[in-house]
Amino acid sequence: MTALPITRKRLVTVIDGTNLKGALDRRSLTTWIRYRQLAVEVAKRVPKNLNIEPWSLEQVTYVTAPPIQSHNPSRYDRWRKFEAMLAASARVKLLRGRLEGPPGRVYEKGVDILVALELLRGAFKNEYDVAILVAADGDYADIASAVQECGKTFINAFFHDVRSYELSNASSAFVNISELRWDALRLPMNHPR
Repeated sequence: MTALPITRKRLVTVIDGTNLKGALDRRSLTTWIRYRQLAVEVAKRVPKNLNIEPWSLEQVTYVTAPPIQSHNPSRYDRWRKFEAMLAASARVKLLRGRLEGPPGRVYEKGVDILVALELLRGAFKNEYDVAILVAADGDYADIASAVQECGKTFINAFFHDVRSYELSNASSAFVNISELRWDALRLPMNHPR
């Protein structure tokens, strides 16, 4: 008798970069981390009763709005280096919203929509079995419900003290990333910045 092959759950992680950067900045933690490893560490902490194991990390997507070059050239230069790091060392798909407005009064546009589209498109096209959203925005609660209506498992991961109760309650589970070893996720000091 031959054994049946083990079917791995296809896992995707979508990161609201603006949410995460703000939370990391408040904790004096760097954004120069291994984002794929972040996704792995979160997946390892998903409650066992959700039965997502064994899983295979299919995609990590980072969504943010880059700074406006004319407003702050040095900040824009740092952004370009961060963008290159995402592409090279982290193997992360980058989706860009935009900033609009005059210096000092800019507003982020499109990031929430890009996050929602990435999660919904993948669910409707059956591109994954489990979605992890790293965010603390209650506006995503309806997305969590829609993804689960497609038969997918939806996990919210963020720092416990600033999580969105609406989003975490609408999700299959919540993973507290405060417990991660952030020093182990940090890129080495000799990484080009």
